[in-house]
Amino acid sequence: MRSGAKSPRARRIKSKRTGGGKSHIRVSGDEMRIRVSPLMLLMAVYFVAVGMAYEFVCTLAAVLLHECAHAKVAKHFGYELNVIKLMPYGAALCGDVGMKPKHEAFVAAAGPALNIALALVFAALWWLLPASYMFTRAFCLCNMYIGVFNLLPVYPLDGGRVLFALLSSRIKRGRAFKIMRIISAVTGVATLALFVLSVFYSPNICLLSVGIFMLFSAFIPDRRAQYTALFELSARRDKLKKPTELAVYAVSEHAPLSELVTCLNPERYTEFAVMSDGFERVGTADETDVVETVKSGGYTLTAGDAVKRRHSRSL
Repeated sequence: MRSGAKSPRARRIKSKRTGGGKSHIRVSGDEMRIRVSPLMLLMAVYFVAVGMAYEFVCTLAAVLLHECAHAKVAKHFGYELNVIKLMPYGAALCGDVGMKPKHEAFVAAAGPALNIALALVFAALWWLLPASYMFTRAFCLCNMYIGVFNLLPVYPLDGGRVLFALLSSRIKRGRAFKIMRIISAVTGVATLALFVLSVFYSPNICLLSVGIFMLFSAFIPDRRAQYTALFELSARRDKLKKPTELAVYAVSEHAPLSELVTCLNPERYTEFAVMSDGFERVGTADETDVVETVKSGGYTLTAGDAVKRRHSRSL
Protein backbone atom coordinates (compact mmCIF):
# COMPACT_ATOMS: atom_id res chain seq x y z
CA MET A 1 0.00 0.00 0.00
CA ARG A 2 1.33 3.44 -0.91
CA SER A 3 2.26 5.94 1.75
CA GLY A 4 -0.73 7.93 2.95
CA ALA A 5 -3.28 5.52 1.45
CA LYS A 6 -6.07 4.21 3.65
CA SER A 7 -7.78 0.87 3.66
CA PRO A 8 -9.55 0.16 0.34
CA ARG A 9 -12.25 -1.77 2.18
CA ALA A 10 -14.20 1.36 3.11
CA ARG A 11 -16.45 1.67 0.07
CA ARG A 12 -19.17 4.05 1.19
CA ILE A 13 -19.13 7.72 0.25
CA LYS A 14 -19.63 10.08 3.16
CA SER A 15 -19.87 13.85 3.18
CA LYS A 16 -19.81 16.41 5.96
CA ARG A 17 -19.94 20.18 6.13
CA THR A 18 -16.99 22.00 7.63
CA GLY A 19 -18.18 25.58 7.36
CA GLY A 20 -16.93 28.42 5.22
CA GLY A 21 -18.19 26.94 1.95
CA LYS A 22 -16.16 23.75 2.35
CA SER A 23 -17.10 20.09 2.68
CA HIS A 24 -15.20 16.86 3.01
CA ILE A 25 -16.17 13.78 1.03
CA ARG A 26 -14.77 10.34 1.71
CA VAL A 27 -14.34 8.02 -1.30
CA SER A 28 -13.17 4.47 -0.66
CA GLY A 29 -11.55 5.58 2.58
CA ASP A 30 -9.75 8.60 1.06
CA GLU A 31 -10.87 12.04 2.20
CA MET A 32 -11.45 14.76 -0.38
CA ARG A 33 -12.15 18.43 0.28
CA ILE A 34 -14.87 20.32 -1.59
CA ARG A 35 -14.71 24.08 -1.98
CA VAL A 36 -17.93 25.71 -3.18
CA SER A 37 -17.88 29.08 -4.92
CA PRO A 38 -20.45 31.59 -3.56
CA LEU A 39 -21.68 31.99 -7.15
CA MET A 40 -22.41 28.26 -7.18
CA LEU A 41 -24.71 28.73 -4.19
CA LEU A 42 -26.49 31.58 -6.00
CA MET A 43 -26.92 29.31 -9.01
CA ALA A 44 -28.48 26.66 -6.78
CA VAL A 45 -30.97 29.20 -5.45
CA TYR A 46 -31.83 30.24 -9.02
CA PHE A 47 -32.50 26.66 -10.17
CA VAL A 48 -34.70 26.02 -7.13
CA ALA A 49 -36.60 29.25 -7.81
CA VAL A 50 -37.33 28.33 -11.44
CA GLY A 51 -38.42 24.80 -10.53
CA MET A 52 -35.31 22.99 -11.78
CA ALA A 53 -33.94 21.76 -8.45
CA TYR A 54 -33.95 18.12 -9.60
CA GLU A 55 -31.96 18.97 -12.74
CA PHE A 56 -29.46 20.90 -10.63
CA VAL A 57 -29.00 17.97 -8.23
CA CYS A 58 -28.49 15.59 -11.17
CA THR A 59 -25.86 17.86 -12.69
CA LEU A 60 -24.07 18.27 -9.36
CA ALA A 61 -24.06 14.49 -8.82
CA ALA A 62 -22.67 13.88 -12.32
CA VAL A 63 -19.92 16.47 -11.77
CA LEU A 64 -18.89 15.03 -8.40
CA LEU A 65 -18.81 11.48 -9.81
CA HIS A 66 -16.73 12.79 -12.72
CA GLU A 67 -14.13 14.32 -10.39
CA CYS A 68 -14.11 11.32 -8.05
CA ALA A 69 -13.32 9.09 -11.04
CA HIS A 70 -10.29 11.25 -11.78
CA ALA A 71 -9.17 11.10 -8.16
CA LYS A 72 -9.65 7.33 -7.89
CA VAL A 73 -7.58 6.54 -10.98
CA ALA A 74 -4.93 9.04 -9.84
CA LYS A 75 -4.78 7.27 -6.49
CA HIS A 76 -4.23 3.97 -8.31
CA PHE A 77 -1.08 5.45 -9.86
CA GLY A 78 0.14 6.88 -6.55
CA TYR A 79 -1.04 10.48 -6.87
CA GLU A 80 -3.07 12.61 -4.46
CA LEU A 81 -5.93 14.66 -5.95
CA ASN A 82 -8.06 15.60 -2.98
CA VAL A 83 -9.47 19.12 -3.52
CA ILE A 84 -12.58 19.64 -5.67
CA LYS A 85 -13.51 23.24 -6.43
CA LEU A 86 -17.12 23.71 -7.56
CA MET A 87 -17.79 26.77 -9.71
CA PRO A 88 -20.76 27.92 -11.84
CA TYR A 89 -19.01 26.85 -15.05
CA GLY A 90 -17.83 23.46 -13.79
CA ALA A 91 -15.42 21.88 -11.35
CA ALA A 92 -11.65 21.68 -10.94
CA LEU A 93 -9.46 19.11 -9.23
CA CYS A 94 -6.63 21.09 -7.63
CA GLY A 95 -3.16 20.35 -6.26
CA ASP A 96 0.50 20.22 -7.33
CA VAL A 97 2.08 19.37 -10.69
CA GLY A 98 4.24 16.53 -11.99
CA MET A 99 2.09 13.66 -13.26
CA LYS A 100 3.74 11.33 -15.75
CA PRO A 101 2.22 11.76 -19.26
CA LYS A 102 1.01 8.15 -19.46
CA HIS A 103 -0.68 8.40 -16.08
CA GLU A 104 -2.11 11.83 -16.88
CA ALA A 105 -3.83 10.44 -19.99
CA PHE A 106 -5.53 7.67 -18.01
CA VAL A 107 -6.55 10.03 -15.19
CA ALA A 108 -7.97 12.58 -17.63
CA ALA A 109 -9.95 9.96 -19.52
CA ALA A 110 -11.46 8.47 -16.35
CA GLY A 111 -13.99 11.26 -15.73
CA PRO A 112 -15.66 11.35 -19.18
CA ALA A 113 -15.50 7.55 -19.37
CA LEU A 114 -17.52 7.21 -16.16
CA ASN A 115 -20.10 9.82 -17.26
CA ILE A 116 -20.64 8.20 -20.66
CA ALA A 117 -20.80 4.73 -19.09
CA LEU A 118 -23.47 5.92 -16.63
CA ALA A 119 -25.45 7.54 -19.44
CA LEU A 120 -25.40 4.31 -21.47
CA VAL A 121 -26.39 2.23 -18.44
CA PHE A 122 -29.43 4.41 -17.73
CA ALA A 123 -30.37 4.51 -21.42
CA ALA A 124 -30.28 0.70 -21.46
CA LEU A 125 -32.40 0.69 -18.30
CA TRP A 126 -35.16 2.47 -20.20
CA TRP A 127 -35.54 -0.58 -22.44
CA LEU A 128 -35.91 -2.86 -19.42
CA LEU A 129 -37.95 -0.48 -17.24
CA PRO A 130 -39.66 2.16 -19.43
CA ALA A 131 -41.33 3.64 -16.35
CA SER A 132 -37.90 4.74 -15.05
CA TYR A 133 -37.45 7.16 -17.96
CA MET A 134 -39.15 10.14 -16.33
CA PHE A 135 -37.04 9.69 -13.17
CA THR A 136 -33.64 9.10 -14.79
CA ARG A 137 -33.77 11.16 -18.00
CA ALA A 138 -32.18 14.26 -16.45
CA PHE A 139 -29.35 12.30 -14.81
CA CYS A 140 -28.66 10.41 -18.04
CA LEU A 141 -28.56 13.56 -20.17
CA CYS A 142 -26.36 15.39 -17.65
CA ASN A 143 -23.82 12.57 -17.70
CA MET A 144 -23.83 12.36 -21.49
CA TYR A 145 -23.41 16.11 -21.89
CA ILE A 146 -20.60 16.36 -19.31
CA GLY A 147 -18.81 13.31 -20.74
CA VAL A 148 -18.96 14.40 -24.38
CA PHE A 149 -18.19 18.06 -23.68
CA ASN A 150 -15.10 17.16 -21.64
CA LEU A 151 -13.74 15.07 -24.52
CA LEU A 152 -13.23 18.20 -26.64
CA PRO A 153 -9.47 18.53 -27.39
CA VAL A 154 -9.25 21.87 -25.58
CA TYR A 155 -7.10 22.46 -22.50
CA PRO A 156 -8.00 22.28 -19.62
CA LEU A 157 -10.89 19.95 -20.59
CA ASP A 158 -10.16 16.25 -20.25
CA GLY A 159 -9.87 15.67 -23.99
CA GLY A 160 -7.27 18.44 -24.07
CA ARG A 161 -5.44 16.88 -21.15
CA VAL A 162 -5.29 13.52 -22.91
CA LEU A 163 -3.87 15.19 -26.03
CA PHE A 164 -1.49 17.24 -23.85
CA ALA A 165 -0.25 14.06 -22.16
CA LEU A 166 0.33 12.35 -25.52
CA LEU A 167 2.25 15.36 -26.81
CA SER A 168 4.26 15.59 -23.58
CA SER A 169 5.46 12.02 -24.02
CA ARG A 170 7.11 13.05 -27.30
CA ILE A 171 8.12 16.69 -26.84
CA LYS A 172 8.87 19.02 -23.90
CA ARG A 173 5.84 19.93 -21.80
CA GLY A 174 6.36 23.65 -22.37
CA ARG A 175 6.13 23.22 -26.13
CA ALA A 176 3.21 20.81 -25.76
CA PHE A 177 1.33 23.40 -23.70
CA LYS A 178 1.91 26.06 -26.36
CA ILE A 179 0.45 23.70 -28.98
CA MET A 180 -2.59 23.12 -26.77
CA ARG A 181 -3.14 26.85 -26.37
CA ILE A 182 -3.03 27.27 -30.16
CA ILE A 183 -5.56 24.45 -30.61
CA SER A 184 -7.82 26.05 -27.98
CA ALA A 185 -7.60 29.45 -29.69
CA VAL A 186 -8.33 28.07 -33.18
CA THR A 187 -11.23 25.95 -31.91
CA GLY A 188 -12.61 28.90 -29.95
CA VAL A 189 -12.53 31.19 -32.98
CA ALA A 190 -14.22 28.52 -35.12
CA THR A 191 -16.94 28.06 -32.49
CA LEU A 192 -17.59 31.79 -32.29
CA ALA A 193 -17.80 31.90 -36.10
CA LEU A 194 -20.51 29.24 -35.93
CA PHE A 195 -22.32 31.37 -33.36
CA VAL A 196 -22.22 34.36 -35.71
CA LEU A 197 -23.72 32.22 -38.47
CA SER A 198 -26.42 31.00 -36.10
CA VAL A 199 -27.49 34.61 -35.45
CA PHE A 200 -28.96 34.76 -38.97
CA TYR A 201 -31.19 31.75 -38.23
CA SER A 202 -31.61 31.00 -34.53
CA PRO A 203 -28.95 32.38 -32.13
CA ASN A 204 -27.19 29.54 -30.31
CA ILE A 205 -26.05 30.90 -26.93
CA CYS A 206 -24.36 27.58 -26.16
CA LEU A 207 -21.93 28.13 -29.06
CA LEU A 208 -21.18 31.62 -27.73
CA SER A 209 -20.42 30.42 -24.20
CA VAL A 210 -18.28 27.48 -25.39
CA GLY A 211 -16.34 29.72 -27.77
CA ILE A 212 -15.61 32.26 -25.04
CA PHE A 213 -14.54 29.46 -22.69
CA MET A 214 -12.11 28.08 -25.28
CA LEU A 215 -10.55 31.48 -25.95
CA PHE A 216 -10.31 32.15 -22.22
CA SER A 217 -8.55 28.80 -21.77
CA ALA A 218 -6.13 29.63 -24.57
CA PHE A 219 -5.04 33.06 -23.33
CA ILE A 220 -5.61 32.86 -19.57
CA PRO A 221 -4.90 29.23 -18.55
CA ASP A 222 -6.07 28.24 -15.07
CA ARG A 223 -2.98 26.94 -13.22
CA ARG A 224 -5.03 25.89 -10.21
CA ALA A 225 -7.06 23.53 -12.37
CA GLN A 226 -4.03 21.52 -13.45
CA TYR A 227 -3.98 17.86 -12.55
CA THR A 228 -1.77 17.43 -9.53
CA ALA A 229 0.53 14.75 -8.23
CA LEU A 230 2.53 14.09 -5.11
CA PHE A 231 5.72 12.65 -6.58
CA GLU A 232 6.40 9.06 -5.69
CA LEU A 233 9.92 8.40 -4.38
CA SER A 234 10.64 6.28 -7.45
CA ALA A 235 9.71 9.17 -9.75
CA ARG A 236 12.12 11.51 -7.98
CA ARG A 237 14.88 8.91 -8.22
CA ASP A 238 14.26 8.56 -11.96
CA LYS A 239 14.47 12.33 -12.30
CA LEU A 240 17.99 12.38 -10.81
CA LYS A 241 19.42 9.59 -12.98
CA LYS A 242 20.63 12.32 -15.32
CA PRO A 243 21.74 15.94 -14.72
CA THR A 244 18.64 17.89 -13.73
CA GLU A 245 18.02 21.59 -13.30
CA LEU A 246 17.80 22.72 -9.67
CA ALA A 247 15.21 25.40 -8.95
CA VAL A 248 15.44 27.33 -5.67
CA TYR A 249 12.64 29.56 -4.32
CA ALA A 250 12.59 31.89 -1.31
CA VAL A 251 9.36 31.59 0.67
CA SER A 252 7.92 32.68 4.02
CA GLU A 253 7.78 30.10 6.79
CA HIS A 254 4.04 30.84 7.01
CA ALA A 255 3.36 30.06 3.33
CA PRO A 256 0.87 27.17 2.98
CA LEU A 257 2.11 24.05 1.22
CA SER A 258 -0.71 24.48 -1.31
CA GLU A 259 1.35 27.38 -2.71
CA LEU A 260 4.66 25.51 -2.64
CA VAL A 261 3.39 22.49 -4.56
CA THR A 262 2.47 24.70 -7.55
CA CYS A 263 6.23 25.24 -8.03
CA LEU A 264 6.99 21.52 -8.41
CA ASN A 265 7.85 20.46 -11.93
CA PRO A 266 8.76 16.99 -13.30
CA GLU A 267 11.55 18.50 -15.41
CA ARG A 268 13.54 19.92 -12.50
CA TYR A 269 14.29 19.37 -8.81
CA THR A 270 12.99 22.01 -6.42
CA GLU A 271 14.27 23.43 -3.12
CA PHE A 272 12.80 26.17 -0.92
CA ALA A 273 14.77 28.64 1.19
CA VAL A 274 12.36 29.21 4.06
CA MET A 275 12.54 32.70 5.60
CA SER A 276 11.23 34.20 8.84
CA ASP A 277 9.30 37.48 9.09
CA GLY A 278 12.64 39.15 9.86
CA PHE A 279 14.08 37.83 6.59
CA GLU A 280 16.36 35.40 8.38
CA ARG A 281 16.76 31.94 6.89
CA VAL A 282 14.89 29.40 9.00
CA GLY A 283 16.05 26.43 6.99
CA THR A 284 15.73 24.57 3.69
CA ALA A 285 13.02 22.22 2.47
CA ASP A 286 13.24 20.30 -0.78
CA GLU A 287 10.36 18.80 -2.78
CA THR A 288 10.65 15.52 -0.85
CA ASP A 289 10.08 17.38 2.43
CA VAL A 290 7.11 19.23 0.96
CA VAL A 291 5.53 16.09 -0.50
CA GLU A 292 5.92 14.02 2.66
CA THR A 293 4.60 16.86 4.85
CA VAL A 294 1.51 17.19 2.64
CA LYS A 295 0.94 13.44 2.79
CA SER A 296 1.13 13.44 6.57
CA GLY A 297 -0.87 16.59 7.31
CA GLY A 298 -2.42 18.07 4.19
CA TYR A 299 -2.04 21.26 2.18
CA THR A 300 -2.87 23.61 5.06
CA LEU A 301 0.49 22.96 6.75
CA THR A 302 3.20 25.55 6.14
CA ALA A 303 6.74 25.75 4.79
CA GLY A 304 7.91 25.98 8.39
CA ASP A 305 6.30 22.60 9.07
CA ALA A 306 8.24 21.13 6.14
CA VAL A 307 11.50 22.45 7.62
CA LYS A 308 10.64 20.91 11.01
CA ARG A 309 9.97 17.59 9.30
CA ARG A 310 13.33 17.80 7.56
CA HIS A 311 15.08 18.48 10.88
CA SER A 312 13.29 15.58 12.62
CA ARG A 313 14.20 13.27 9.74
CA SER A 314 17.89 14.13 10.08
CA LEU A 315 17.98 13.39 13.84
